Amino acid sequence: KKVPAPLFGTAATALQFTATKAARAPKAAPWALPAAAGALWFIWPAVDEEWKQSMFGGGSSDDAAAPAKVELSAEAQEKVEKAYVAETVELSDAEKATVKAMAKGDYSELEKEWDLFQIKAENPEEDDDDDDDDDDDDDEDEEEEEEEEDDE
Repeated sequence: KKVPAPLFGTAATALQFTATKAARAPKAAPWALPAAAGALWFIWPAVDEEWKQSMFGGGSSDDAAAPAKVELSAEAQEKVEKAYVAETVELSDAEKATVKAMAKGDYSELEKEWDLFQIKAENPEEDDDDDDDDDDDDDEDEEEEEEEEDDE
């Protein structure tokens, strides 16, 4: 059988390349510790806790997995039980009629509200942030007065 040639062409070329790189290795040796620390900085959080404990000790995984039992008062226990319970709100008759119409695909009641909203939104005279505009106008007036005083 024929041994496949390495990527470098021949085994001799590969050996020469490796020997050259190995001869230059001591020059980079001072960077080995910082490089290892940097690599460990990124890799260590991704390493499984169970593997860390099996390799480096630090107690058994059963101790870490079993948290201490916490006793809750009756009031606290009641709050925990009610924490994720959604409050039910009773709908008015008009709201029930609207929901029933929506279930059938009739949105005419809502379209009336949407049309009123659209009309109000299109009117530039009715501005929600009037206070901000008034403040801006006041600032401009003060600047104009200051300029007039400077001109005199």
